[in-house]
Amino acid sequence: MAAPLKAHADGDVKESGGGDAIHSGEVLVKIEVEVDELPGACEAALQSIMESGKEPLVGEVLVAYRRRWFILALFSFLALYQCCVWNTWGPVVNSVQAVYGWDTVLVSLFANWGSIAFLVFMVPTLYLQDINLRATVLLSSGLVALATSIRCSFLIFPDIPDSAFTILCHVSAILNGIPGIVVTSAPAAVSAAWFPPQERVTATSISQMLNNVGQGVSFLVASLMVEEPGNGTGLVNSTSPGPGVEEVRAQLQHYLLLLAVPAITTFLLALLYFPSKPPTAPSRSSQEPRLDFATGVKQLVSNPNSWALAVVWAVPQAVWNNWCALMVISLTKISMDGEFLSETWVSQLGLVAVLVSTATAITVGTCIGRIRGSMKTTILGLLVAGGAMFSLLSLVTLKVLVLPSMLLLKTCVYIFLLLGNSCVVSTSPLLFEFGVEKLYPISEGLIGGWLNIWYNIISVIFLGLFSIPHIGSTWLSYVLPFSCFSVLPILLVVKEEYKRRSVDDEEKEEEESTGDGEEERRGSKEELLT
Repeated sequence: MAAPLKAHADGDVKESGGGDAIHSGEVLVKIEVEVDELPGACEAALQSIMESGKEPLVGEVLVAYRRRWFILALFSFLALYQCCVWNTWGPVVNSVQAVYGWDTVLVSLFANWGSIAFLVFMVPTLYLQDINLRATVLLSSGLVALATSIRCSFLIFPDIPDSAFTILCHVSAILNGIPGIVVTSAPAAVSAAWFPPQERVTATSISQMLNNVGQGVSFLVASLMVEEPGNGTGLVNSTSPGPGVEEVRAQLQHYLLLLAVPAITTFLLALLYFPSKPPTAPSRSSQEPRLDFATGVKQLVSNPNSWALAVVWAVPQAVWNNWCALMVISLTKISMDGEFLSETWVSQLGLVAVLVSTATAITVGTCIGRIRGSMKTTILGLLVAGGAMFSLLSLVTLKVLVLPSMLLLKTCVYIFLLLGNSCVVSTSPLLFEFGVEKLYPISEGLIGGWLNIWYNIISVIFLGLFSIPHIGSTWLSYVLPFSCFSVLPILLVVKEEYKRRSVDDEEKEEEESTGDGEEERRGSKEELLT
């Protein structure tokens, strides 16, 4: 065939049309087939038309494959699980303190290795991602599997010293940090490669928000498998009897074994099937060439808008995610009449917070993805609302707002945290897509990497503050509202533009104008093939 049939499909090839005026003997063809049958079904249909003596109207093929949901699910689970492994130790900080003698500085360093690895390995990883998404996903899933496996060395060496085990945990944290480059920078690239324009924000929201769900999963698994040590272990905030050190050690080992299984499974699934892109593009903009890696980097560095968007996205997200990973340290300090919030209660709160914010962010992303021109206003509103909720939470944790009972205290912490979290996290996929639209034709993966460079720089600074002698934890009560309100002036000066979507809209307008002009001439020459 000289050229393919014009089609755009979701599940089936839904529509066709456009091109030059239809001359005698030509026929506009609409084919309804399962997309995974393409191109064979299209070729068969066109062959049938040509055998009938008619010349089909041809143009550009645009196809949304059903397998895109498998690709999204696999990538999203990889993102989820990489974050779950990253947050292995935060939910059990009191337990590892009793068993291994780790302090909060060491636990925060395990989390910080993720950001440090990002900054060290980002250039080669982003370059590989820009040229071969499949190879990058295989590398990422393989490193997560390796990172979780080496922490299970006690299976081979039952008497491994705690000092050697601690070293392996450092290595594991570094290995798991490298895939963080991919799962945080590639969501927009995956959605652009596999999804039509009206689904791109939704797809980006799902993969990006499921990365945050990993934190909640780690809180859930830890709360179910690892008990808080009893007051005989010397912990300051332990007020009730509990298991001894050896029992908690066994629970931690089972916890690490369980975390290794899904990581290995994910790697095997990616090995079986994860192509870089579909055989046929789902949108016109996804077919358009992006700037090469070096040119894209130069434009990012020289464009003031890219710096502004990086700060606006990175500050609230980095502060919140790192605060959430270590929220046990902050919230277990809250007490009333000598009763502290427990590690288990805070872990459950972390799970609920992540699940609620994820559902909210995906819902917001789905709605905004279908409405043009409202991203900036929505982001501003969400940041203001999130800052207000976090301000109220700070008043509670600082005991400026004193509540009469422990039940009411827990209720207020739940409400303020959930609402603030939902608002701030919902801005993440919106700002991601806003940046991609604004900075087009720079590649989506490179833009994602740029945003996450600053996310990790801020994370390193945030987690590094724990190393300052005698800094305490009171400062944690101020950072959340500051992270929301401080970026508002920067966002206000960024002009709202939709450069990438305009490419798809131009095509749609061309199709509509051509279709209107040919409607009367088409008449009985339209033929439906099934």
